[in-house]
Amino acid sequence: LEVVGNRSERDQNYGFLMNFIVDSLIAENVAIEAQRGLAAGTQAGGDGHAISGNEGKALFVYNSLFNQIRDNLFAHTEIGIHMTAGSEDNEFHGNAFVGNETQVKYVALREQEWSFEGRGNYWSDYLGWDLDGDGLGDIPYEPNDSVDRLIWTYPMAKILMNSPAVQVLRWVQREFPILRPPGVRDSHPLMALPDWMAEEVQ
Repeated sequence: LEVVGNRSERDQNYGFLMNFIVDSLIAENVAIEAQRGLAAGTQAGGDGHAISGNEGKALFVYNSLFNQIRDNLFAHTEIGIHMTAGSEDNEFHGNAFVGNETQVKYVALREQEWSFEGRGNYWSDYLGWDLDGDGLGDIPYEPNDSVDRLIWTYPMAKILMNSPAVQVLRWVQREFPILRPPGVRDSHPLMALPDWMAEEVQ
């Protein structure tokens, strides 16, 4: 299967949805502002009730393995990409995650590397640096930690996000990696958006 050069803008629930996909190419697609699902009988843009747990996702991947997902733009959505149900061993590189409330929601039993042959993805919230000027961040980007998992399990805990306790917990995870849960790691994050993607998100 090849899904190449498509566009999803302000669609409900998902920009793109991959269910049980294997050995496929997902490339050069754009998903912007996927909307949260609404309860039956309500109008989009109105005062309808949002369905709990049905956040807008630019890309949702369910039980899909060994796919190549590259050079896509996932922007301005509640969740940039949500991967679940054993979606592992997919190749991610050259994608851009821009302005999503949660860049990645990924619950896994083992760590996943999201770079390929020394090239990773662009993350708008990456806080690293590029001292050698090669266009790649010098420290890895890790979008999720145990605090994120806590928030996914207990959404009301968001009110504690800026508390000293949460900051200490994140510091402990950084200093003692053995305490860090498995998840996504981009060892070679891109420092700049490709030109065509920058035009899309202006």
